[in-house]
Amino acid sequence: MKIKSLFVGAIVIAFGLANVRATVLLSDNFDSYANQAAFQAAWPITVGAGGTLSTAQAVSAPNSISFGTLAARNDRSFTESGNPSPANAITFSLDFFDSNAGVSPYRQVSQLIDGLGNASGMLVSLGLNNNQSSTDGGGNYYMARILGYTVTTSPDPNGGPADSGTLGAGAFFKLNDYGVGLRTTGWHNLKVTITDTAFDFYVDGALAETVANAFTLRSYDLVRLGSGISSLQPTFFDNINVEVNPVPEPGTLTFIALGLGVLVAVRQFRK
Repeated sequence: MKIKSLFVGAIVIAFGLANVRATVLLSDNFDSYANQAAFQAAWPITVGAGGTLSTAQAVSAPNSISFGTLAARNDRSFTESGNPSPANAITFSLDFFDSNAGVSPYRQVSQLIDGLGNASGMLVSLGLNNNQSSTDGGGNYYMARILGYTVTTSPDPNGGPADSGTLGAGAFFKLNDYGVGLRTTGWHNLKVTITDTAFDFYVDGALAETVANAFTLRSYDLVRLGSGISSLQPTFFDNINVEVNPVPEPGTLTFIALGLGVLVAVRQFRK
């Protein structure tokens, strides 16, 4: 009886979780490319000489993509994400190599874009930019940008310091809330999850900033490596990932709760 109840509970939970499985739209650790030409075929150059397939640094060995100090950029398209909604949360993440955390922020980013382009579409950037100094926003934090988001210097509603020392629509802002740490030299995972109500930004898995989604909802279909502008410091990118994570429907949540309830009941029965 006890074993059967545990089995039924596990099936119910598994059924619920199966309905919230993420759909991966783009996943690239750059390890499958035999050479630079193969990388450029998948990620066409849009500015300068583009990034370089490199074995000098990697999170997932052996390869990453390096960007030096010259203006460079590569783009890659993928299947439309669809607009963010209660059942369609969009997650964009990457590993970013901070080559020197002791210097002022420099212009190295990766971007999630809708295909309408920078002027009329939507763009979300992760990385660093020199329009914020090391001391703006309470310290030397990593940064993000949302096209059209007007950054202010007022105290942050999330309880952290002000996000910026620079006013204006489209300015970069610091990921500086909820006790997230300052920049350190080396690899860091940067991530944003976009829903119809918010942009939630993470640094190394920790929530670092929340911005209300008061914008026209957009479907994303392109990732950009490199800012396309010269930088005072080089960087590397690895493990680019874009996925759609369905938010559990009420029925799915009921199945999960039911399964947990069965397991709790069985545990109480065994005491």
